[in-house]
Amino acid sequence: MNEIDEELDGTVKLTKESSEEVFGSAAGEEPEPSDPEQTGNTDETGENAESGEKEETEKPEEPKKPFSDVLDWVSSMVYAVTLMLVLNLFFFRTITVRGDSMNDTLVDNDQVVVTNFFYTPSYGDIVVVQADRLNIRGTDIYGESIIKRVIAVAGDTIRIDYTKGEVYRNGELLHEDYIKELTHLYRYGYIEENVDYVVPENRVFVMGDNRNVSNDSRNLQDVGFIDVGMIIGKAVVRFSPIKDFKWL
Repeated sequence: MNEIDEELDGTVKLTKESSEEVFGSAAGEEPEPSDPEQTGNTDETGENAESGEKEETEKPEEPKKPFSDVLDWVSSMVYAVTLMLVLNLFFFRTITVRGDSMNDTLVDNDQVVVTNFFYTPSYGDIVVVQADRLNIRGTDIYGESIIKRVIAVAGDTIRIDYTKGEVYRNGELLHEDYIKELTHLYRYGYIEENVDYVVPENRVFVMGDNRNVSNDSRNLQDVGFIDVGMIIGKAVVRFSPIKDFKWL
Protein backbone atom coordinates (compact mmCIF):
# COMPACT_ATOMS: atom_id res chain seq x y z
CA MET A 1 0.00 0.00 0.00
CA ASN A 2 2.76 2.42 0.76
CA GLU A 3 4.36 1.90 -2.64
CA ILE A 4 1.04 2.50 -4.38
CA ASP A 5 0.48 5.72 -2.41
CA GLU A 6 3.91 6.98 -3.28
CA GLU A 7 3.32 6.34 -7.00
CA LEU A 8 -0.03 8.17 -6.82
CA ASP A 9 1.56 11.15 -5.09
CA GLY A 10 4.23 11.34 -7.79
CA THR A 11 1.61 11.21 -10.54
CA VAL A 12 -0.43 13.99 -8.92
CA LYS A 13 2.68 16.17 -8.62
CA LEU A 14 3.59 15.68 -12.29
CA THR A 15 0.04 16.50 -13.35
CA LYS A 16 -0.03 19.64 -11.22
CA GLU A 17 3.32 20.87 -12.59
CA SER A 18 2.31 20.32 -16.20
CA SER A 19 -1.03 22.09 -15.67
CA GLU A 20 0.68 25.07 -14.07
CA GLU A 21 2.99 25.36 -17.06
CA VAL A 22 0.07 25.29 -19.54
CA PHE A 23 -2.34 27.60 -17.66
CA GLY A 24 0.39 29.96 -16.52
CA SER A 25 1.37 30.84 -20.06
CA ALA A 26 -2.28 31.34 -21.05
CA ALA A 27 -2.86 33.68 -18.09
CA GLY A 28 -0.61 36.38 -19.51
CA GLU A 29 2.97 35.52 -18.69
CA GLU A 30 5.27 37.36 -21.05
CA PRO A 31 6.81 35.21 -23.75
CA GLU A 32 10.53 35.04 -24.12
CA PRO A 33 11.97 37.73 -26.29
CA SER A 34 12.59 36.78 -29.88
CA ASP A 35 15.95 36.71 -31.53
CA PRO A 36 17.28 40.25 -31.80
CA GLU A 37 18.83 39.47 -35.19
CA GLN A 38 15.40 38.60 -36.54
CA THR A 39 13.99 41.86 -35.08
CA GLY A 40 16.73 43.87 -36.66
CA ASN A 41 16.04 42.29 -40.01
CA THR A 42 12.41 43.30 -39.78
CA ASP A 43 13.33 46.95 -39.02
CA GLU A 44 15.77 47.06 -41.88
CA THR A 45 13.12 45.68 -44.21
CA GLY A 46 10.68 48.44 -43.12
CA GLU A 47 13.28 51.14 -43.62
CA ASN A 48 14.16 49.75 -47.01
CA ALA A 49 10.47 49.77 -48.00
CA GLU A 50 10.06 53.41 -46.91
CA SER A 51 13.19 54.54 -48.72
CA GLY A 52 11.96 52.68 -51.81
CA GLU A 53 8.69 54.59 -51.73
CA LYS A 54 10.54 57.91 -51.38
CA GLU A 55 12.73 57.06 -54.34
CA GLU A 56 9.66 56.30 -56.41
CA THR A 57 7.85 59.57 -55.51
CA GLU A 58 10.88 61.88 -55.82
CA LYS A 59 11.57 61.44 -59.53
CA PRO A 60 13.92 63.93 -61.19
CA GLU A 61 12.30 66.68 -63.32
CA GLU A 62 12.40 66.15 -67.05
CA PRO A 63 14.58 68.67 -68.89
CA LYS A 64 12.76 71.26 -71.03
CA LYS A 65 12.64 70.64 -74.74
CA PRO A 66 14.77 72.94 -76.90
CA PHE A 67 12.97 76.12 -78.08
CA SER A 68 9.91 75.37 -75.87
CA ASP A 69 9.97 78.92 -74.44
CA VAL A 70 10.20 80.41 -77.94
CA LEU A 71 7.29 78.30 -79.16
CA ASP A 72 5.17 79.38 -76.16
CA TRP A 73 5.99 83.03 -76.87
CA VAL A 74 5.14 82.69 -80.58
CA SER A 75 1.88 80.93 -79.72
CA SER A 76 0.89 83.73 -77.32
CA MET A 77 1.67 86.36 -79.96
CA VAL A 78 -0.45 84.55 -82.56
CA TYR A 79 -3.40 84.43 -80.16
CA ALA A 80 -3.00 88.13 -79.29
CA VAL A 81 -2.81 89.22 -82.93
CA THR A 82 -5.81 87.06 -83.84
CA LEU A 83 -7.83 88.60 -81.00
CA MET A 84 -6.89 92.12 -82.11
CA LEU A 85 -7.90 91.37 -85.70
CA VAL A 86 -11.27 89.98 -84.60
CA LEU A 87 -11.93 93.00 -82.37
CA ASN A 88 -10.83 95.35 -85.15
CA LEU A 89 -13.01 93.64 -87.74
CA PHE A 90 -16.21 93.19 -85.75
CA PHE A 91 -16.12 95.55 -82.78
CA PHE A 92 -13.56 98.37 -82.73
CA ARG A 93 -11.11 100.11 -85.02
CA THR A 94 -9.10 103.32 -84.99
CA ILE A 95 -9.49 106.11 -87.54
CA THR A 96 -7.32 109.18 -88.14
CA VAL A 97 -9.26 112.37 -88.90
CA ARG A 98 -8.26 114.07 -92.14
CA GLY A 99 -9.13 117.67 -92.94
CA ASP A 100 -10.99 120.45 -91.14
CA SER A 101 -14.63 119.57 -91.85
CA MET A 102 -15.32 118.58 -88.22
CA ASN A 103 -13.65 121.56 -86.51
CA ASP A 104 -13.83 122.31 -83.62
CA THR A 105 -15.20 118.97 -82.43
CA LEU A 106 -12.41 117.06 -84.17
CA VAL A 107 -9.36 118.45 -85.94
CA ASP A 108 -6.90 117.16 -88.49
CA ASN A 109 -4.81 114.16 -87.28
CA ASP A 110 -7.00 113.43 -84.29
CA GLN A 111 -7.38 109.70 -83.70
CA VAL A 112 -10.71 108.20 -82.69
CA VAL A 113 -12.04 104.77 -81.75
CA VAL A 114 -14.94 103.62 -83.91
CA THR A 115 -17.39 100.79 -83.19
CA ASN A 116 -20.10 99.17 -85.27
CA PHE A 117 -21.18 96.65 -82.63
CA PHE A 118 -25.01 96.46 -82.90
CA TYR A 119 -24.92 100.02 -84.20
CA THR A 120 -27.91 101.85 -85.67
CA PRO A 121 -27.39 105.46 -86.84
CA SER A 122 -29.03 108.08 -84.62
CA TYR A 123 -29.27 111.86 -84.45
CA GLY A 124 -26.04 113.59 -83.52
CA ASP A 125 -23.80 110.52 -83.93
CA ILE A 126 -20.36 111.14 -85.39
CA VAL A 127 -19.85 108.43 -87.99
CA VAL A 128 -17.07 107.28 -90.28
CA VAL A 129 -18.16 106.59 -93.86
CA GLN A 130 -16.39 104.48 -96.46
CA ALA A 131 -15.40 106.81 -99.25
CA ASP A 132 -14.25 104.18 -101.73
CA ARG A 133 -17.82 104.03 -103.04
CA LEU A 134 -18.26 107.80 -103.16
CA ASN A 135 -17.16 110.05 -106.00
CA ILE A 136 -15.60 112.67 -103.74
CA ARG A 137 -13.35 114.94 -105.75
CA GLY A 138 -12.46 117.11 -102.79
CA THR A 139 -10.49 114.50 -100.85
CA ASP A 140 -6.70 114.44 -101.04
CA ILE A 141 -6.67 110.69 -101.67
CA TYR A 142 -9.57 109.16 -103.54
CA GLY A 143 -11.36 106.61 -101.40
CA GLU A 144 -10.21 107.75 -97.94
CA SER A 145 -12.82 107.57 -95.18
CA ILE A 146 -14.79 110.66 -94.24
CA ILE A 147 -16.10 111.55 -90.81
CA LYS A 148 -19.38 113.47 -90.38
CA ARG A 149 -22.34 113.95 -88.04
CA VAL A 150 -25.74 112.32 -88.57
CA ILE A 151 -28.40 115.03 -89.02
CA ALA A 152 -31.36 113.00 -90.28
CA VAL A 153 -32.27 109.34 -90.80
CA ALA A 154 -34.57 107.45 -93.18
CA GLY A 155 -38.04 109.00 -93.44
CA ASP A 156 -36.99 112.39 -92.04
CA THR A 157 -37.54 115.61 -94.00
CA ILE A 158 -34.54 117.91 -94.20
CA ARG A 159 -34.60 121.60 -95.22
CA ILE A 160 -31.88 124.26 -95.13
CA ASP A 161 -32.23 128.03 -95.16
CA TYR A 162 -28.82 129.12 -96.44
CA THR A 163 -29.63 132.80 -96.00
CA LYS A 164 -30.30 132.50 -92.28
CA GLY A 165 -27.91 129.56 -91.86
CA GLU A 166 -30.62 127.39 -90.32
CA VAL A 167 -31.27 123.65 -90.65
CA TYR A 168 -34.74 122.11 -90.17
CA ARG A 169 -35.58 118.48 -89.55
CA ASN A 170 -39.23 117.50 -89.89
CA GLY A 171 -40.13 121.19 -89.79
CA GLU A 172 -38.28 121.90 -86.51
CA LEU A 173 -35.26 124.19 -86.27
CA LEU A 174 -32.15 122.38 -85.03
CA HIS A 175 -30.22 124.03 -82.20
CA GLU A 176 -26.71 122.84 -82.95
CA ASP A 177 -24.26 123.91 -80.28
CA TYR A 178 -21.53 121.77 -81.84
CA ILE A 179 -21.22 123.69 -85.15
CA LYS A 180 -18.42 126.16 -85.82
CA GLU A 181 -20.50 128.52 -87.99
CA LEU A 182 -24.07 128.69 -89.28
CA THR A 183 -24.89 126.74 -92.44
CA HIS A 184 -24.43 129.27 -95.25
CA LEU A 185 -22.47 127.27 -97.79
CA TYR A 186 -24.37 126.68 -101.03
CA ARG A 187 -22.91 125.58 -104.35
CA TYR A 188 -24.03 124.12 -107.65
CA GLY A 189 -25.25 120.56 -107.15
CA TYR A 190 -26.19 121.13 -103.50
CA ILE A 191 -29.73 120.68 -102.17
CA GLU A 192 -31.82 123.73 -102.95
CA GLU A 193 -32.54 126.38 -100.35
CA ASN A 194 -35.81 126.02 -98.41
CA VAL A 195 -36.80 122.86 -100.29
CA ASP A 196 -37.89 119.76 -98.38
CA TYR A 197 -35.93 116.59 -99.08
CA VAL A 198 -37.03 113.23 -97.67
CA VAL A 199 -34.21 110.91 -96.60
CA PRO A 200 -34.62 107.63 -98.55
CA GLU A 201 -34.94 104.21 -96.90
CA ASN A 202 -31.70 102.77 -95.45
CA ARG A 203 -29.92 106.09 -95.83
CA VAL A 204 -28.85 109.00 -93.62
CA PHE A 205 -28.14 112.69 -94.13
CA VAL A 206 -24.76 113.80 -92.74
CA MET A 207 -22.91 117.10 -92.41
CA GLY A 208 -19.62 118.25 -90.95
CA ASP A 209 -19.57 120.52 -87.89
CA ASN A 210 -17.49 123.06 -89.81
CA ARG A 211 -20.41 123.72 -92.15
CA ASN A 212 -18.87 126.19 -94.56
CA VAL A 213 -15.88 123.91 -95.27
CA SER A 214 -17.44 120.45 -95.17
CA ASN A 215 -18.21 118.42 -98.29
CA ASP A 216 -21.19 116.33 -97.16
CA SER A 217 -24.75 115.19 -97.94
CA ARG A 218 -25.70 118.65 -99.14
CA ASN A 219 -23.59 117.89 -102.19
CA LEU A 220 -25.96 115.60 -104.06
CA GLN A 221 -23.51 115.03 -106.90
CA ASP A 222 -20.51 113.77 -104.91
CA VAL A 223 -21.90 112.60 -101.57
CA GLY A 224 -25.66 112.84 -101.16
CA PHE A 225 -27.64 110.59 -98.84
CA ILE A 226 -25.38 107.94 -97.31
CA ASP A 227 -26.28 104.26 -97.47
CA VAL A 228 -26.11 102.86 -93.93
CA GLY A 229 -24.13 99.93 -95.32
CA MET A 230 -21.30 102.37 -96.07
CA ILE A 231 -21.00 103.45 -92.43
CA ILE A 232 -17.93 101.88 -90.83
CA GLY A 233 -19.16 102.77 -87.35
CA LYS A 234 -19.74 105.40 -84.71
CA ALA A 235 -16.85 107.38 -83.23
CA VAL A 236 -17.02 106.92 -79.46
CA VAL A 237 -13.82 108.47 -78.12
CA ARG A 238 -10.92 110.65 -79.19
CA PHE A 239 -7.82 109.07 -77.67
CA SER A 240 -5.07 111.02 -79.41
CA PRO A 241 -3.63 113.49 -78.71
CA ILE A 242 -3.89 112.29 -75.12
CA LYS A 243 -4.20 115.83 -73.78
CA ASP A 244 -7.43 116.17 -75.81
CA PHE A 245 -8.94 112.83 -74.73
CA LYS A 246 -12.70 113.10 -75.03
CA TRP A 247 -15.82 110.93 -75.18
CA LEU A 248 -17.83 111.78 -78.28
